[in-house]
Amino acid sequence: EYYLVLAQTHLLKKDFAKTEEYLQQAAQMDHLNPNVWGLKGHLYFLSGNHAEAKACYERTVSFVVDASGMHFIFLRLGLLYLEEKELEELTEAEHALSEANALNNYNAEVWAYLALVCLKAGRQLEAEQAYKYTTKLKLKDEALLAEIRMVQEMVGFGNPSF
Repeated sequence: EYYLVLAQTHLLKKDFAKTEEYLQQAAQMDHLNPNVWGLKGHLYFLSGNHAEAKACYERTVSFVVDASGMHFIFLRLGLLYLEEKELEELTEAEHALSEANALNNYNAEVWAYLALVCLKAGRQLEAEQAYKYTTKLKLKDEALLAEIRMVQEMVGFGNPSF
């Protein structure tokens, strides 16, 4: 736990080298700790290494015991699956985002990514409902909102005002 706290502190400071150093020490002491793998995922996600982040998040999710902060792990894993834009990854993205939504259904960002999944999967009613929650909860990420609107225009549905 000591090394995990040190790693978290340095991650907040964006000192990625020190974060990785402390995570290695934590992993040596308890290689099966889901919090180690979740924090490693956050480190790789924030430093831009999305392939490694995805692998760490998937490993975290595979543990029987949940890591702390599973909401963010599922949210970021869903985002990484969406970024890959592979059809088989949409199911995985939806599963991860649904888990994040179950942990906190008042997160506009989760609803926005669910709307994108439904749009790309061709599910109009679900896409519109997810979009309604996105706007109701006042999504602040303008780039994500613009991406949703672009996909809505491409597929011709997803916005109840069409």
